[in-house]
Amino acid sequence: MSEMVVAYLLGPAVMLVISAAIWGVSRHSRGRIEARLTRWLDEHRGHWMHHRH
Repeated sequence: MSEMVVAYLLGPAVMLVISAAIWGVSRHSRGRIEARLTRWLDEHRGHWMHHRH
């Protein structure tokens, strides 16, 4: 196989592996990320409103 064919096939394969890894991590940590984000938003609510020019 030539380098061009290998590069052409390797691109989508790498993207599939990365997509599967991201999907697996998001399924594994579902709920924890939302809870962490909600807690952070509750703690920092309104801080941006205090800045005035």
